Amino acid sequence: MKKKLLFFLLFHLSWVALAQTTVTGRVTSAVGGEPLPGVSVVIKGTTNGTSTDADGRYQIQAPASSSTLVFSYIGFISREEALNGRTTVNMSLQEDARALEEVVVVGYGTQLRREVSTAISSVSTEEITQTPVTRIEQALQGRVAGVQATNISGQPGDAPTIRIRGIGSTGNSNPIYIVDGFPVGGIDYLNPGDIEKIDILKDAASAAIYGARGGNGVVIITTKQGKRDGKMTVSYDGYYGVQNPWRKLELLNGSEYATLMNEGAANAGLTPPFADPSQYGEGTDWQDAIFEKNAPIQNHQVTINGGSDKSGYSAAFSYFDQDGIVGGDKSNFQRYTARINADNQVKSFLKIGTNLAYTHIKRRSFDANQEFGGILSNAINMDPLTPVFETDPAKLAQTQYTLNPVVRDANGNVFAISPYASQEIVNPLARLQVMNGLTNVDKFVGNAMAELKLLDGLTFHSTLGIDLAFVVGSNYNPIFYLNAAQFNPTSLVSRNTDRYYTWQAENYFTYKKGFGEHNLEVTGGTSALKSRSEGLFGSNTGLVTTDPSMAYLNLAVNAGTATALGGAGERAILSFFGRANYNYMGKYLFSATVRRDGSSRFGSKNRFATFPSFSAGWVLSDEVFFPKNDFLSMAKLRASWGQNGNEEIGGNYPWAAQIGVGRGYTFLNPGAKGYTSGAAAVAIANPELGWEASEQTNIGLDLTFFNNALNFTTDYYIKTTKGLLVVAPILGHVGENPGPVNGGTVKNQGLEMALSYQGNAGEFGYNLSLNGTYNKNEVTQINNEEGILGQVNISTYGPANRTAVGLPVGAFYGYKTAGIFQNQAQVNAQELQPDAVPGDVIFVDVNNDGKFDTNDRTYLGNPTPKFTTGFNMGFDFKNFDISAFFYGAFGHKIFNGTRRYDLVYSNTQSRALNRWTGEGSTNDFPRFTFNDANGNYKNISDLYVEDGDFVRLKTLQLGYNLPGSLLTRIHMEKLRVYVSADNLFTLTDYSGFDPEIGARGAIDIGIDRGVYPQSKTFRLGFNATF
Repeated sequence: MKKKLLFFLLFHLSWVALAQTTVTGRVTSAVGGEPLPGVSVVIKGTTNGTSTDADGRYQIQAPASSSTLVFSYIGFISREEALNGRTTVNMSLQEDARALEEVVVVGYGTQLRREVSTAISSVSTEEITQTPVTRIEQALQGRVAGVQATNISGQPGDAPTIRIRGIGSTGNSNPIYIVDGFPVGGIDYLNPGDIEKIDILKDAASAAIYGARGGNGVVIITTKQGKRDGKMTVSYDGYYGVQNPWRKLELLNGSEYATLMNEGAANAGLTPPFADPSQYGEGTDWQDAIFEKNAPIQNHQVTINGGSDKSGYSAAFSYFDQDGIVGGDKSNFQRYTARINADNQVKSFLKIGTNLAYTHIKRRSFDANQEFGGILSNAINMDPLTPVFETDPAKLAQTQYTLNPVVRDANGNVFAISPYASQEIVNPLARLQVMNGLTNVDKFVGNAMAELKLLDGLTFHSTLGIDLAFVVGSNYNPIFYLNAAQFNPTSLVSRNTDRYYTWQAENYFTYKKGFGEHNLEVTGGTSALKSRSEGLFGSNTGLVTTDPSMAYLNLAVNAGTATALGGAGERAILSFFGRANYNYMGKYLFSATVRRDGSSRFGSKNRFATFPSFSAGWVLSDEVFFPKNDFLSMAKLRASWGQNGNEEIGGNYPWAAQIGVGRGYTFLNPGAKGYTSGAAAVAIANPELGWEASEQTNIGLDLTFFNNALNFTTDYYIKTTKGLLVVAPILGHVGENPGPVNGGTVKNQGLEMALSYQGNAGEFGYNLSLNGTYNKNEVTQINNEEGILGQVNISTYGPANRTAVGLPVGAFYGYKTAGIFQNQAQVNAQELQPDAVPGDVIFVDVNNDGKFDTNDRTYLGNPTPKFTTGFNMGFDFKNFDISAFFYGAFGHKIFNGTRRYDLVYSNTQSRALNRWTGEGSTNDFPRFTFNDANGNYKNISDLYVEDGDFVRLKTLQLGYNLPGSLLTRIHMEKLRVYVSADNLFTLTDYSGFDPEIGARGAIDIGIDRGVYPQSKTFRLGFNATF
């Protein structure tokens, strides 16, 4: 009987075994496609399961072909997948950022995101790779609430303007950049592919650990480090793309231009210059002439990572090359980088490490937003009747061609000279031909660290860093003739060499200990920084060669015109800092920071300053009364207050008495027929000059829903910056500039919100994120005679903006208009504009004093967006992924100063065809005339100011990860192919080249003089790991 029973059991068990299905597959990350080891793979409804190996592969026996597999992994969203008869199931998992207990860098340490009580935002390497960028700053645009990143132009290598929580200074409003714990002067030397993570300290409490340098916010960049897994990997990331202008302006063609010029002359009582405007047809399209078609852009990087159980290393080498869409190689940016990071656990109590980076940059560029001779300004204003090249023998026989050194291209063709355009408006291709500027930069940034564990919980950290930059600029101006006002009778060569040295040493202790449910971390230490800059400049005329590559000073032979200049500067900062973080049960969070800084940039009476901060947080969701459900997973309240400083306010010696050379004296010149050159005081000392100090209050709320799938964060802040530099009134008995004093205040207040959601439906995964920032900027105090901190001129018309009390920084300022005089009766009834005729602009008597004068100028608009937003959406299905990123800016104006109305024969946009031509024709655009006696356009008014709102599709990317089975055959871990497009479309009412116009200076914001537009770019890229 027992034998029969045993036979029966074995028989049926064998059939059960035969009925099971072997299922294999590979599990990877949805972003990047990296294999995930250790993923749990379980048959749903059972305890039968397995886990993936180091290559992300698994094998499992499923009892039936209709079974469902459940994939789960710490830090990722679990997914279920029905077999439906399949024997191979590959899966990609979406990262769950909240479940990972994300670690953020807070300066001199790290914290779990959950325990942070200040306002800190982060950008991950995945977000950076989704948007291929030239410079790292561009990766911040639209990714972080409270951070406004604006491209100042589309020229290769130009740095975006970064503002964290508004403009806090009329001097330098840039944040400080910390790379691997070391402050650097700029981050153009970094390749975006080297970045592991970016953390942005936005409120004063988080930035207070950097004291005098944290007033404009702190951007902490962590580069990729080696992994201690004993396995070496080699990765390649690269792309090649082409660039084209995303739009062209609608300018007058030849016939339209001639028609309008005739009308302008007739309205001025002059003889129309063109007998038959129709004969000129389309004429020359100067935009087509200057824009490069399919300008190339490429980036290649090789990264080697590896390590052992006690050490790790990461080495990367990259090459980037971008030609401009204007000027081709005359607007080019090349960057070569090499980076090596390594760390070693020498003993259980001692860890050492180093981060070394070298970069060589080679750049050719020109002013990307200039009305006086700018390339784009020339293309806009140059008349369409002049050809690119002059081929007419009769015209070539004219004296302006025969008696002058006209400009030719490489083939000897003569660039045409306009008989109509004048002054700075010349053939833009000819101007490009004579531009020969070149800048070479060699930059070395390195730091070494040691970490020594002294006692249980007590660690000593020591770092030493250097930042060296060597800049060599050269320029060669050949002999040329562009027109009667733009010529160079003798060749000129110049060269400058600048060296920048920065050293920093930091030593600090960290004590971290838990006492039951009490957790304490205390950090305290010192920091010392010293920097020095040196510069030399030399120039001379009479170069004996016309080859730009041979433009050396020793080949310039006019000894009487030789110029040599030089100078040096130094500064030093000494700091003491401390921070204490405490939490009880992980739900009551407290932090306090203090830093005392001393800077050589300030007067003896205010050289040192102390910057304190406090913050607190409450994790409500950990309270017993808080409902426990999957709808609201976590809730945390945050509040902070703190003070920061800004020492980047006016060079190295703004407090010191200064001597200027080249001053003119008459007392040694009998008869006062000229001046004797000498030196004189140009500014008196101000020992009371001190910091720009900002004070900020922040209240925040963090919420997560649906088991961490939906995340919401919001912050409200008020930030007041005091002590802005202003120019004091000139004292009569002194007769010279008394130097700057602290006397201005700027206030920023705003609201930030960020929302993200990620999930999946079977093999379909998705992630969505949206952030928005509202910021109000206002100058609240100016202690000088004029009540004005500064203003910026446009063309020859005077100031276009003003920074004054009650206005935002750089506010547009001028006259308001009320339409167009339609008939003589309206002109006679107004009486305030005696030179007006029908068709002229009606200016508003703003102050109602019965006259029209400069006192009627008023606020015309804010150049800085009040609201910015970013929206990203990503989807993946099996091995495919697609993402789209949008950026928008709203609530601001742009000053369109592209047309040179002071030069009457300048071309203009086609909207000029809508000008006033008779009663009732329009109430928006005045008549066209060469004699603007009424000041229709010579007066800065709201006719120049346009709505600057826009929404732009910044990046669209489609990628494919090769399946694991194929990767195994070719001995690769990863191979991803993608195509991407930048700036596919922009929705805007702005009529200029580009609505995204950054700051050209501290208060020179949003003024379009003919800005270099951003490009529409298409890329093909590869990511491979071996």
